[in-house]
Amino acid sequence: MNASKAVPGFDLKHTLHRLQHDGDRVKANRRAAIATCVKYWGADYATSVPGVSRECDEYPFASTYEGAAQSKYDQTKPKDNFSARPLPRADNGAGGSILKIFMDRNRILDGFSSGDDIDAYVVSIS
Repeated sequence: MNASKAVPGFDLKHTLHRLQHDGDRVKANRRAAIATCVKYWGADYATSVPGVSRECDEYPFASTYEGAAQSKYDQTKPKDNFSARPLPRADNGAGGSILKIFMDRNRILDGFSSGDDIDAYVVSIS
């Protein structure tokens, strides 16, 4: 647990960057988020609500460099600086589709593919 959590992506000083070209890192982000869902909601989090299929949703997104496994790749970043919780599968899938459309339509490039801080973005969650 990170009591001083400051999850990135909410302001221009703490931006998000698209992670597109490193599938292993996306998978590492997902594994870290799922481990959190299991830790706090139990191994059966995906099936524990009768009639509702759930997935572990995380923020920052698995498709960002700031995702749940960020500290594994950059030791200067704090551990557990993300949120994760089970959501209905349909809602999680719809959110992921909307994010992909946003990235594609706005031509958001892989954030660190050239070693530069390109195409940083923020997200307002309401």
